[in-house]
Amino acid sequence: MRFVSFICILLFACCVNAQTGRESKIDSLENILSQKAQDTTRVLALAELTKLYGGVDSLKCFETGFKALKLSEEIGYLKGMAKANINLAGGYADYFDIDNAKKHYEKGNALADKLIKKDSTKENVRLWLRGLYNLGVAYGYEGNVEKEIEYATMTVPIAERLGDKMFVANGNTNLAIKYSNMMALKNAYDLFIIGQKQFEEIGGPEDMVYHSLAFSPCLYSMDSLPKMKEVLDIAKKNLDKIPNSFYSPSYYGELGLYYGGISEYDKGIDALNKAREYFPLNSKSNYLKLLYQRFAGIYEKMGNYQKAREFTLKYLNFRDNDHSKEDIVNSYFKLAQYEANLNNYKKAYNQLNQYVKAIESMRLDNLGSDMKNLEAQYKIAKKEKEILTLQNEKNESALSLEKKKSQAYLLGGIISILGLLLFSGYYFYKRKLAKVHKKEQMREGEIQLLKQEQQNKIFSAMIEGQEKERKRLAIDLHDGLGGRLSGISMNLSKLDKDEPKEYPKKQLQKVMKDLNDSLTELRSVARNMMPETLVKFGLQAALKDYCSSMTGSETKVTLQFYGSDKGININQQVTMYRVIQELINNAVKHAKATEVLVQYMREGSQVDITVEDNGIGFDKSKSLKKKDSGMGLSNLQTRVAYLKGNIDFESEENEGTTVNVHLNIDAA
Repeated sequence: MRFVSFICILLFACCVNAQTGRESKIDSLENILSQKAQDTTRVLALAELTKLYGGVDSLKCFETGFKALKLSEEIGYLKGMAKANINLAGGYADYFDIDNAKKHYEKGNALADKLIKKDSTKENVRLWLRGLYNLGVAYGYEGNVEKEIEYATMTVPIAERLGDKMFVANGNTNLAIKYSNMMALKNAYDLFIIGQKQFEEIGGPEDMVYHSLAFSPCLYSMDSLPKMKEVLDIAKKNLDKIPNSFYSPSYYGELGLYYGGISEYDKGIDALNKAREYFPLNSKSNYLKLLYQRFAGIYEKMGNYQKAREFTLKYLNFRDNDHSKEDIVNSYFKLAQYEANLNNYKKAYNQLNQYVKAIESMRLDNLGSDMKNLEAQYKIAKKEKEILTLQNEKNESALSLEKKKSQAYLLGGIISILGLLLFSGYYFYKRKLAKVHKKEQMREGEIQLLKQEQQNKIFSAMIEGQEKERKRLAIDLHDGLGGRLSGISMNLSKLDKDEPKEYPKKQLQKVMKDLNDSLTELRSVARNMMPETLVKFGLQAALKDYCSSMTGSETKVTLQFYGSDKGININQQVTMYRVIQELINNAVKHAKATEVLVQYMREGSQVDITVEDNGIGFDKSKSLKKKDSGMGLSNLQTRVAYLKGNIDFESEENEGTTVNVHLNIDAA
């Protein structure tokens, strides 16, 4: 769901009159300022007030922030300048002025960097970490998720070494939110579980509510509704401990989403109405806009298309005009459906016109966005692998050092006991040992070099395969979906130009059919990129779905699945799926097979995959030796090599083909 990060940004902005421990802190700091305190004390009090007023009182936030900055510059107080800039940046971020937020974070971080070089106390390092981390958050607001994750993965481990458990808990939760936005739901879920345990250990009720309401939409996206209810119950239990909490509308908004998911629509509407009661009639809160979407969704499921239309129009006409293109496209299509269900065909026709215009605008934008997300996920995985490699190298170096120390102590003891009598023997022994060690090092170096060359070839082939896949996706979208949408646009333009005297029902029905075909093709393209069934239900369900889709009047594809896919990580499952998909495609398209048998057999950590067809076959001695045998075979070999497995082809011309793949899932 695209609204995950949107909810989490708004968790702190629902009700500015919240009563928490903030008021007592503000009163205490204001009391310090009313007394004749030292300038450095006044600077720190003003800077802390800037943070506390953020998101609550913009006038006081910036007034105290600039006072702290001015006074700290006058007295040359480095810590005060750093803290004032970082807290001012936080104030700008609270009001979504990201340019000014980044400017002050960068100034504050540069000053904090100078500060810890002079005085690296924990308090100063925490200030430096907070500035760097929140600079990453500012990049995230701009859509640069890769940069945000980079800053988070750099700062959270340092905070963990410092023992700053609250920083680590917040960092893990926010990383989970980012992974959830990228639909890397398994990674997001794991981090949310870690964050929950950390907040249960050190957090207060407000922290638990924040974490639970951030976790809830991720669970909804994973269709894990029972777990979502457990998390919402945790939020409610802690929310009851906070009078007049500004998290209340967010809680009821998530509760409404949950009830809509389990088809208890009346309870869902009731929960959403409770959330809406927290906002005045003319409220400009972005969270209210999200509630309109959820109202429309539940009313649609109830069959109340008039109400669904009413709330969808409220969403589209919301005063801030900040809508994603995908939401605009979906909204116009939904409005066309509602109008058609209400027999308002002319209005349905007008909404379809708006839909076509919006989807044309979104088509290329979405392609670029998907490519960026794929690149971001690839780079993140690459960074994680580099970190793991460096950690392994560090551990090996430490182990080698310990080994050498032990040998030195042992040999020293022998020398001290035996003295000069054994000195010559020891000397020759050391020389021989050094030669053997040198030979072993040279042999290990050669092996590592060969492994590295093989790994580079695999990654190069994988990257080349990804580029081919991207080009194929672009062609599918341009030639297939693009052509269909252009035809729809021309038909609608012709209807508009001809100005028919009677309502063009047949033409409109044709346009609706073409639109449904376009959506089917779009879903097919999306399924080829990342099969939804695999992510939700696993490899067996995804293969069953794909074999069923490939079975037609001329071809029968049979799946025999023995064993299970439990314990196999998602990357391995996706790679296995791609291997089987490629083998089936080769059998149907190139071998012209009418019957294809797919067998998956797992025993412990061993997986054997067999794809057998009755196609035209090929001469194995010739075809597999050709340099230009095609990217299909190269991709298969690359994917199997990535899983540390092997692949074998058995075929004769006009006798069909059998392909055997053997994998060891523990080795991948």
